Amino acid sequence: MKNEYRKIFKTSELRELDEYTIDNEPITSLNLMERAASLLTQKLLIFFSRGHIFNILAGSGNNAGDGYVVARLLNEKWLITKVFDLCPGKQLSLDCAVNRERFVRNGGVCIEVEKAEDFLPDENSVIIDAIFGAGLNRPVTGFLGDVIRKVNELPNTVVAIDIPSGLLGEDNRENDGAIVEADYTFTFQFPKLAFMFPENGKYVGEVEVLDIHLHPGILRERDSSYYFLTEEAVASRLLMPEKFSHKGTLGNTLLIAGTPAMPGAAVLAARGAIRSGTGLLTVHVPRFVKEMIHFAVPEALVEVDSSDYCFSGVNDLSRVQAVGIGPGLGTSDVTRYGMRRLLKAWRGKMVIDADALNLLAADAELLSMVPRGAVLTPHPKEFERLAGKSENDFDRLNKLSTFAGLHQLYVVLKGARTVIASPDGNCYFNMTGNPGMAKGGAGDVLTGIIAALLASGHEPLDAAVIGVYAHGKAGDLAAAEFGMRGVRAGDIADKLGLVWKTLETYNIAK
Repeated sequence: MKNEYRKIFKTSELRELDEYTIDNEPITSLNLMERAASLLTQKLLIFFSRGHIFNILAGSGNNAGDGYVVARLLNEKWLITKVFDLCPGKQLSLDCAVNRERFVRNGGVCIEVEKAEDFLPDENSVIIDAIFGAGLNRPVTGFLGDVIRKVNELPNTVVAIDIPSGLLGEDNRENDGAIVEADYTFTFQFPKLAFMFPENGKYVGEVEVLDIHLHPGILRERDSSYYFLTEEAVASRLLMPEKFSHKGTLGNTLLIAGTPAMPGAAVLAARGAIRSGTGLLTVHVPRFVKEMIHFAVPEALVEVDSSDYCFSGVNDLSRVQAVGIGPGLGTSDVTRYGMRRLLKAWRGKMVIDADALNLLAADAELLSMVPRGAVLTPHPKEFERLAGKSENDFDRLNKLSTFAGLHQLYVVLKGARTVIASPDGNCYFNMTGNPGMAKGGAGDVLTGIIAALLASGHEPLDAAVIGVYAHGKAGDLAAAEFGMRGVRAGDIADKLGLVWKTLETYNIAK
């Protein structure tokens, strides 16, 4: 049975999710706040040693209420904790007011701050941002903006509760206010959509999702177009070979890649495919690349193009279950002709990357010939060539979803939070991977992985999702061994076996 992907909801829907939980669990709003803040406090005690001092910046809403609960719980652990009240004399939300009173009544130190220069944090303290929550709908200016800018200038470690103050939950195109630059963000139940955009990385830092057990009924019934991947959901979609499977039943992958100028792209894509379960792999290359494939990937069959230097076409596709094309392909006129021949002849499963995408971007007729359900794997610049420039990452996400629906394709937009857009308008964000993977050749490995998954029987969405998750996880394993700076694209391919072992073991256990 397939596990559901975890939904990402818009910040405008959060109040309804909370209220449904309060009414149907049932639980009081104060106790729900206590539950969330208790989980957050447990994480703080894991991340930071008992010798740390905690300075909490509190506003006037429920995010500040979370902050007061955290302060009280830290105090109860005999940790030095101070709350800087940035809204003295202002009306607080009901739950915030109750938890402020509880903190002060239990001996908590609460310092009222009316000017930014009066905010004087303890040296080397951990600053906890509880100023604004996810309900913020306007840029932060004035006094509170000054406080946020002061926080950003300090060397202290900063932790944001649920969302960095000043960051809007989705679209920040017109947000010219101050935004907290957190080192860590502990967010409740699901990441906010804004966390998925590279341009906001400097604000959210490392993100950890805390499951505060909102009512499963509302999470199940409420529709969303946005999801994030979990190991459980990905593993449940990975097809397991049957007992009597053989190379003829596990799929024949055709990989079209490489030129004499870029033979390594074909090698890396082939290594990704070989490590991803295809029964047979045929690599179609120009004649002058043949020997390198034989030497570097001895498990692969080699099919030689009629051209010595570039791709010009494939003559027989009768035994192929999936085609991958693009890594190191080049964009010559001969290759464009070969691409046209291929798209006229092939209507099956397909993954298109790199130079093959550039050929599509340069020729609208070629794009119209791509089979429905094909998987495209552009990086942002390649996607810009296909769909035009975007104002920011949120605008790009909308373009991505529109493009996938218009052309009935699955589009994997590669990046720090790779997102898969499906023709039905849904978007799936990957949470694995690290900056060490931002190296030449990493995308070639992904092409090989997805092509192999398609050939071995996975539907396009599952192949894209599983492939992206496994690719990122393999990169994480490589970074753990070699450090992010030391990761090579080939290391990602080499670590894939360990990823599949983990996912398969999960399936066996279930």
